[in-house]
Amino acid sequence: MQRGKVLAFAALALAVGGAALWNYRIGQVAIPENRTLFVLLFLGAAALGVAALVRGAGWLGGAAAVLAIAIGGLLPATIAISPQEATADAIRVGDTIPRFTALDSQGELFDSRSLNGHLVLIKFFRAHW
Repeated sequence: MQRGKVLAFAALALAVGGAALWNYRIGQVAIPENRTLFVLLFLGAAALGVAALVRGAGWLGGAAAVLAIAIGGLLPATIAISPQEATADAIRVGDTIPRFTALDSQGELFDSRSLNGHLVLIKFFRAHW
C-alpha cells in the first residue's frame, strides 16, 4: 500500500477518534477548560491528511485525506471564531436566577418559578460543534 494512502487512513482514524472522544465528552458535559490537546489532536489529523495528499494517496486515500482535513479543521475553526467567555453580568454560583421559560426535553413549557424554594444546579451548555 502506498505511504500516502496509509497516512490518509491514519489521519482519518485520528480525526474520527478525536471527534468521537469530543462528542463523548460533550455528552458527559465534561469538556475541559483548556482545549489545547483537542485542538492539537484535530490539527494533527488535518496535517496528516495534507501529508497524505502530498505523498500521493490515490483516489480512495485522497477521499480519506480530504475528510480528515475537513474534520480536523472544524474544531479549531469553531474555537477561533467564537471564544467562550463569561461576561461581567454572568450568573454565578449562589446567585438567584432570573425568571425564564423554555421548552424541556419533552417539549413541555418549563418555568423557572417552579424551582422556588429548592436548591438546584442548572448548567446551560454551549459547545463548539
